[in-house]
Amino acid sequence: MTLKYILLAGKYKIEKGTPVAINVWALHNDPEAWDNVDQFIPERYLDDNGKMGPKPKNWLPFSAGKRVCLGEFVAKPELHLLFAGLLQRYTWEPEPGTELDVKPIMTFFASKPTEHKLIARKR
Repeated sequence: MTLKYILLAGKYKIEKGTPVAINVWALHNDPEAWDNVDQFIPERYLDDNGKMGPKPKNWLPFSAGKRVCLGEFVAKPELHLLFAGLLQRYTWEPEPGTELDVKPIMTFFASKPTEHKLIARKR
């Protein structure tokens, strides 16, 4: 017997071999899964001790499934070290007379961060 359909979330029948894409933007901006989806709140990923908490099921920055980024386990500690080093050694400020707006720019295919001119002062 060959498998003709795969059940997805118990609701839909998807024919075997059908390409399926994950809408990562929708996962990361679902108001039922996240409080204040329009706000930058890095603390939402920390536990009560200020350490990185368990990975929320609606957070897939490296995608999922067969196409998950193989470098995820290398990238996470590297990013941590990179940003920790930059924040330890420099104080970051916007250019005088400008305000930071962290809302992303939405395009048809993706969202991208707003460009900013920053001043890095050695501590």
